[in-house]
Amino acid sequence: MKSYPPFEVIVIGGGSAGHSAASTAVELGLTCALIESAETLGGLCILRGCMPSKTLIETANRMREIREAETFAIQTAPATLDVDALRARVEKLTTEFREYRVSEMKNAGYELIRGSAKFLSPHVITVNTNEGETIELKASTFIIATGSTIHIPDIPGLDQTPFWTSDDVVRLPYLPKHLAVVGTGAIGMECAHLFEGLGSKVTMIGRSETVLSGHDPEISEAIERESKDRGIDIIAGSEPQHVSYSDDLFDIQLKGDHEPVKADALLIATGRVPNTRGLNLEQIGILMDRQRIVSDERTVTSLSHIFAVGDCSSTLPIVHLAVIQGQIAATNAARLVRQDHSSVAPEWDRDTATTGWFTHPQCVEIGLNEKTAHQNGIRTVTGRQDYSDQGKGIIKDSRHGFVKVIVDRESIRIIGAAAAGPEVIETSQAIQLAVEKGMTVSEYLAIPHYHPTLVEAWWSAVEAANHALENS
Repeated sequence: MKSYPPFEVIVIGGGSAGHSAASTAVELGLTCALIESAETLGGLCILRGCMPSKTLIETANRMREIREAETFAIQTAPATLDVDALRARVEKLTTEFREYRVSEMKNAGYELIRGSAKFLSPHVITVNTNEGETIELKASTFIIATGSTIHIPDIPGLDQTPFWTSDDVVRLPYLPKHLAVVGTGAIGMECAHLFEGLGSKVTMIGRSETVLSGHDPEISEAIERESKDRGIDIIAGSEPQHVSYSDDLFDIQLKGDHEPVKADALLIATGRVPNTRGLNLEQIGILMDRQRIVSDERTVTSLSHIFAVGDCSSTLPIVHLAVIQGQIAATNAARLVRQDHSSVAPEWDRDTATTGWFTHPQCVEIGLNEKTAHQNGIRTVTGRQDYSDQGKGIIKDSRHGFVKVIVDRESIRIIGAAAAGPEVIETSQAIQLAVEKGMTVSEYLAIPHYHPTLVEAWWSAVEAANHALENS
């Protein structure tokens, strides 16, 4: 059995956040180990999340474009999907992404230990290795980056059926004629639009009265109208009370005055929960909010030498933010190890963060929304541009798309934005920069925007906010 000297930092979890933290720690000169229990290295984003799902969505979007080609004066024969070829493409790209990440991990300079960790005390963990051994490791600091796991609701009969989760979707078991989706949040909406694009009939079931609830209501309204226009059925304010499966069909009985839904595939998309069970966190004094580790903007937990990053702790479980949090945690761990009390501790800023959904059209939220701004005592003014009244949007045949900016009435700075429309995640980088850097309305309007482009809509929305300020 191999023994190890004490490390300056141990990272628990080898996904995007964990690799970011460990590689940053090495760059800063710390002795570091990374513990990863999964049989296959790569993390959620590469193996079962962002990369394979967006590969599928790319094909779905192109299938949809072919069906809508007549709008653009193109006559086409009906498109058919080669499911085997699509699976092969997803597998090929996922393998390439995974192999690149594994190469990074093995050459990053940290000690990679395969196994499951749990705390014995605030500075000691045990690891049950994948080879069946148990080892004890000590460290000055720890960074927890154990990610999240799929939440399966307690629905009578569900466990007796071959339902899907998002993990199954990326493997595309088959192309259903009729897919039922339980959950109208980000994962549910992306998957619904994915299968609608591939040609399936889709029915969505959600407890909330609106899709993407908890986000900007104008996004919810736009994406719901777009979904219904393309034939997606949405049953709001309900949930399954019983599920059964026979003769290759699901029978989904719903609560309330709703007819049962019958479909040949059922996707449970009711979100993810932090993966923190079995770590003994509460026993060593880590403050928890149910399963989520409570941490601050410096990623510090209730124990000052233990940091938490990514899905296991973040109130915004998004990959690019997890990577940033990993870098911040490693930097602050280095400050603690070296007793550096002179430099400023880096933080991540929730108030400028971006969240996006790869529905069709895409949706994005940046920074503060109107509700949060008002709760913080900020008086705001908004500016909006509809893509149905914008040059490139009209060319793209955008029906319900829009962009909106939120401006602090006193400082005249752009503090937030929201959009649903063609390629808005891509174009939102322009307004993200404005929010991140605290640009004023006049500073943004001084930036030339090429014509005709989709990104021009952001300039028009800021101009509309400027007019509202001038007239108020």
